[in-house]
Amino acid sequence: MNKRKLLMGSLLLVAVSSGFLVYPRAEQYFYRQQMEKENIETLQKITSKDVVTKSALESIQASVLKPVIPEKAYLEVPFFCQAPMTNDASWDIHHASCEEAAVLQAVYYDTGIKEADLAKVDKTLQDMIAWQEKHFGVHKDIHADSIKMLMVGFFGYDADEIAIMRKASIYDIKQQVALGFPVVAPTYGRMLKNPFYKQPGPEYHMVTVIGYTEDRIITNDVGTKRGKDFSYPLEIFKMSMDKEGADALVIRSKRTIQKQ
Repeated sequence: MNKRKLLMGSLLLVAVSSGFLVYPRAEQYFYRQQMEKENIETLQKITSKDVVTKSALESIQASVLKPVIPEKAYLEVPFFCQAPMTNDASWDIHHASCEEAAVLQAVYYDTGIKEADLAKVDKTLQDMIAWQEKHFGVHKDIHADSIKMLMVGFFGYDADEIAIMRKASIYDIKQQVALGFPVVAPTYGRMLKNPFYKQPGPEYHMVTVIGYTEDRIITNDVGTKRGKDFSYPLEIFKMSMDKEGADALVIRSKRTIQKQ
């Protein structure tokens, strides 16, 4: 009888232990499913009328003092991961390349590149790293002012073509997107709780904001290969930006308007 009780107890212990091991994985799986569902629902709200075009820009810019921005807007910005080849070797090189990748997406949009050649992306990101090592002495996390220096020094933009929005608000970001400018925004990545990040997720992390709806910000999040059109609730995105100072950048070159 005692042996039987001992056996039953052992089986129960194994079952309980297995449950503790399986539960976190199951929880993460369902969380990922929920996030993907929310992304799909967000993009379903975007119609062809919400894609920013020249005619849409003209109507928005008609109000000079404070443009009346549309409820939804979306920019067709090419996407790639900060580790373009998305393998371990690529991540080893580009584990800290979120700033470069987020900026390069905005540059691609500005120059009219619609599809990314990943080999060229990888080469450009490595060249951007080399530029920083030469001019900053090291490749490390950089913030708005240093990113502007990179964009001027590496890509050849005029200083007045790169605008820094200090302590950017959600309205500021929406306004720039509605005017046809992707926004390169800093975030505290762990606050975003993106289940596709390598956990626990990045701390300082740059993303490219490409759109919005009434309740979500749409990004090309370079921190994961599944980051295209990845959306976040407004309040979570704002808190994550504020934690990193919320100094965001936009490329305001004439090319962005001319190609609409």
